[in-house]
Amino acid sequence: MPFFADSFSPIPMYRILRIVFLSLFVLTAECVSGQAPAVLDTLGNRLSLLVQLSQSGNYEQAQVEVEFLREFLKRHKLPISPKALSLMSGIYKANKDERSTSRLLADAEMDARRDANPVTKAALLKALVVECGNWQLPDLALRCQQLLSVAQDSIASRERRVDKLGMQQQFDSLAALRQRELTERSKYLSVEKEKAWLYGGLSGLLLLTLFIWAMRSDGRWRRRLQKKEQEWDIMRANLQHDADANLLSAAVEAAQSSQVVTKSADQYTVYQGPKPEQICLLIEPNRQVVLYLKSLLSDRFQIETANSPSEALQMASEMLPDLIVCDVLINGNAGIEIARQIKLSERTNHIPLVLLTDKFGNEGKLDALRAGADAWFTRPVIDDEFDASVQRLLDARKAKHEQFSRFLQLYFSENRVALTDPFLLQTVQMIEHNLANPDFMADDIARKLQLSKTHYVKKLKVLTGKEPVQLIREMRLEKAKILLEKRAGTPQAISELVGFSSPGSFGLAFKEYFGENTLLLYSLPPNRL
Repeated sequence: MPFFADSFSPIPMYRILRIVFLSLFVLTAECVSGQAPAVLDTLGNRLSLLVQLSQSGNYEQAQVEVEFLREFLKRHKLPISPKALSLMSGIYKANKDERSTSRLLADAEMDARRDANPVTKAALLKALVVECGNWQLPDLALRCQQLLSVAQDSIASRERRVDKLGMQQQFDSLAALRQRELTERSKYLSVEKEKAWLYGGLSGLLLLTLFIWAMRSDGRWRRRLQKKEQEWDIMRANLQHDADANLLSAAVEAAQSSQVVTKSADQYTVYQGPKPEQICLLIEPNRQVVLYLKSLLSDRFQIETANSPSEALQMASEMLPDLIVCDVLINGNAGIEIARQIKLSERTNHIPLVLLTDKFGNEGKLDALRAGADAWFTRPVIDDEFDASVQRLLDARKAKHEQFSRFLQLYFSENRVALTDPFLLQTVQMIEHNLANPDFMADDIARKLQLSKTHYVKKLKVLTGKEPVQLIREMRLEKAKILLEKRAGTPQAISELVGFSSPGSFGLAFKEYFGENTLLLYSLPPNRL
């Protein structure tokens, strides 16, 4: 029956949502009555049983349960739901029981006619139309389609009433706001345009008069000022004489104060010479261990300390230090968890981490692997080994910088090597896709990676040794060199392809980076490249 199945239009969901709030009150009132919860539970259990019997293929027992369910619905005066109608009709169809199906569909039609709620009525009628099409009952399907059209018209009418009520409320609120605005305006002074010009002209005339009066009295005030300056010169001469008399005593006092022995500064917190640029975060509650580690690291790092897990994670995320030294025992056994969180965080996973443990051999190594640490030491720390390990981490960072520089030089050639770091890979790919955009900056990359500009710049500097502007510029020049060698265009055209604003700036940047002239490289024969 494709005619009956497709002849009605589905009710828009946003309209049904408005009507469903009206029906919720009726459903709530029924549920709070005497035996409604127990009846609904029994109904749900019977439907679940029918589903299980249908899935298992036991349609004979399922039909017996259908009859019990229909009797239960009649006894409690409950309407047939669309889900129950489809389920029972499928069981009758499996048993080829057309007579029971006719009675079922007739009962469902009567339930739909008695239902005062147009939403539930429309849902049941829609299911009836589908089932009548499955059982080839055109007359019943036509009646149900007519009832469905009436229910849909009722829903549309109620929707229009709701819309009209909402529009009336909006109109009333706008009228109230307009009235409030008029009331507020009445509190302020309003002046007509002609009067405003008049008042403005009078005010300007008054200001002009005051200015002329000030100009005329300027000479008188100038003479008074000169007289005061002469008096001040005499007073300064007298004070200078007194100062010369006290100069000798001041020199003696200064000599005595220079010989006073001051308290020595803490050798672990005061830097001798220039203050280091790199930062080291010590996550260690023991004050003695902190002082010892400071003595080992203060010549290369600014030292910051954290005593608790929350403070350590916050400082690592905000400061982005160049090195983290973490003890495995912090408030029990939280050191490994802190190190693991630092290494799992996208914000801090690039920071080298040294773990201090109280275990030896494989057990200590296991702690380091669990935490993702780059190095580990057993307490007490030996200064030479610790210093050498930290230096290896710093040298490894420099090696990564050189490796990335080689990667960058081969990126646009046929000998490109793979890049494993996801952060650097995304950065390089975004720059490559935006080479022709002269306005592409580090802010765009940081925003796409959902990072702040400060964090992005510092992380890129740690991993590559390059600022974002420097990296973008070098990638543009490397791409330009490949295009020039392949004769892909003139130097002027290539400068536009790689995002330079003018050929002159492109030529200067190219010569500064490669030490070659773009025109000379472009004019060389292929066998000389």
